[in-house]
Amino acid sequence: MTYALFKTLHIAGAILLLGNVTVTGFWAIFLYRQHERIDFRPVARAIMWADYLFTVLGGALLTWSGIMLAVQGGYRIRETPWIMHGIVALALSTAIWGLVLLPCQWRMERLEPGDTAGLRRVFVRWNAFGWVSTALLFYGLWAMVGKR
Repeated sequence: MTYALFKTLHIAGAILLLGNVTVTGFWAIFLYRQHERIDFRPVARAIMWADYLFTVLGGALLTWSGIMLAVQGGYRIRETPWIMHGIVALALSTAIWGLVLLPCQWRMERLEPGDTAGLRRVFVRWNAFGWVSTALLFYGLWAMVGKR
């Protein structure tokens, strides 16, 4: 594969990953505000499916193509600060996703209808950690694009 193809896949992965987490965060807040009128469980289920499809696919593309770009470019990953910053940001964001966000999504999907206190508790945690995770991804984007 050529460098241009790897770079295209890398950018596509970043778009899928960052686009999904950002748009999902926005829509989740919008729909949570309607939780008195709608059952939030299908919303949580849709978030799970979007994560499995776009977050996992985008993250895998981003990681694989990034490794290929670094190898083809002859970069020493551990000695290149902007690559390390991007990797650490992605790793921290992924850890938050796996350890906090996915369990919260699973809980929201299984809450009893009408459990507004439980939904609020889990949603607030999911939302706060979700935006931290998203900010880490945007920092990683900034580090990679600006080579900082």
